Amino acid sequence: MSLGRRVVGQLLGHGVQVPADCESAAVLGLPPGPPRAALGRSVDLVVVVGGDGTFLSAAHGCPQSTPVAGINMGTLGFLTEHPPDGAEEFIGDVLAGRVELQRRDRLEVRVGEGEVSGPFLVLNDVVINKAALARMISINVEVAGEHLSLYRADGLILATPTGSTAYNLSAGGPIVHPGLAALVITPICPHTLSNRPLVVPSGLEVMVTLVRGDEGVYLTLDGQQGLPLRAGQVVRVRVAEEPLWMVRDRSASFFSTLHQKLKWGEREA
Repeated sequence: MSLGRRVVGQLLGHGVQVPADCESAAVLGLPPGPPRAALGRSVDLVVVVGGDGTFLSAAHGCPQSTPVAGINMGTLGFLTEHPPDGAEEFIGDVLAGRVELQRRDRLEVRVGEGEVSGPFLVLNDVVINKAALARMISINVEVAGEHLSLYRADGLILATPTGSTAYNLSAGGPIVHPGLAALVITPICPHTLSNRPLVVPSGLEVMVTLVRGDEGVYLTLDGQQGLPLRAGQVVRVRVAEEPLWMVRDRSASFFSTLHQKLKWGEREA
């Protein structure tokens, strides 16, 4: 975690107070602060040094008034997009105001009909998935109150444009530019080959009902929270009023990120 300590030292050298979440404080040499999910509610800026999973855990509780900057120490890094070898320069740009804030839509998720769990805020995706040994599940999907399909599949992904490069991409869903106001619906291994991924406008509410499923069907939110689902339970998903603001280098481009991360256009020698 030497990079994290260097970032902390740079911020302290500029007179910036640096509270750390209680999970990271020891390795950063700082006093323990609030839990990671609560850190964003008590600071002006969250700096994440890690991978996309760390970014999601830190952004989980951030209000829209607290932007998040990510420095990549993981493998892919669509969220923590700033390379570690340029971390000090990036932090300098942040302190000097030479960066931009980019809006990223989040999803609001509510589970149940009477006794409702939530609302939960989700940046990447909402996933309904079966356990490893469970049989195929049946999921009814309505969009804006209109029946869309009864999916018989291993599961279903509802992704934001930001999350389109996560599990959605692995499941064969489309890559969606984060500037678009959209919601992606992608079945996981559907039994019917005509069930294809679908992109709908972000203003439409999606209602998902688990029609049939063995024990071991779960609702997973950004890979951070998991809730068991039983037959008949309803999951309502809509774009949240509160977005997340990401700190980005002004010279950064979504298309150059795709080229770099996915190695598009490159050939082996």
